[in-house]
Amino acid sequence: MADAVARRTILALALAGMAAGGLPSSGLAASAESATAPLTVKVGAYEFPPYVTESGGGVTQSLLDLLNAEQTDFRFELVRTSPQRRYEDMERGRFDMMAFESLAWGWKGRPVEASRVYLHDAEVFVAKAGPGMDQSYFDRLDDKTILGRLGYHYAFAGMTADPEVLEKRFNTRLTVTHEGNVRSVAAGRAALAIVTRSFLAQFLKANPDMAPLLLVSDRTDQIYEHTILVRRDGPVSAAWVNGTLDRLERSGALPALWTRQGIVP
Repeated sequence: MADAVARRTILALALAGMAAGGLPSSGLAASAESATAPLTVKVGAYEFPPYVTESGGGVTQSLLDLLNAEQTDFRFELVRTSPQRRYEDMERGRFDMMAFESLAWGWKGRPVEASRVYLHDAEVFVAKAGPGMDQSYFDRLDDKTILGRLGYHYAFAGMTADPEVLEKRFNTRLTVTHEGNVRSVAAGRAALAIVTRSFLAQFLKANPDMAPLLLVSDRTDQIYEHTILVRRDGPVSAAWVNGTLDRLERSGALPALWTRQGIVP
């Protein structure tokens, strides 16, 4: 008991001395906590199923969970944006990073840097199945109405996302839902929809009754080369991201994530 009292006395004197020297004991605790607290990195995300779902979940959130579990220097948090607003939001510092992006999607010349490519996906066309329908139906696009997603860049249109150009020159109507576009095609309200291949795989798994109603193209509009974009001079660099992705691949964590999400790289 005497030893315990002595230790408490010594501690009290030490804290009193620190306080007298201009550093309160509460300030010491706060300083220690701030020295070890991870730095928050905000990650922009717009609806892009299966990478970002309508509710804000999806593959992106699962990837951020991996990044948060991999290290303790940074804490990655999702921030919602829109396909059209994402450029301005990044430049203004509303967020610091975007996953599952490409410099080809309107980012060239902007103050961002890209990681290495870490995942491939693709966009495919969907038509209504029926007698005489086969892959030759997708050979020509200029004589067909196409449903696309507002804010997305399409290779068949020279990578433009301009709604006016897409509608007037390419007969493409833009909406805000992949699922609605697929169902519209199945109902005969448009000739084609263009969707992300991994989204379509998840949609047909959840709605197997839709599969016989649809013809999916072997033709791809573009092959996604997914990178992580970081804001130049932001809290994390492309080199840091590359090193972390390398570790997650070597450990098997990234391949396991793609498997869980039903994505075939």
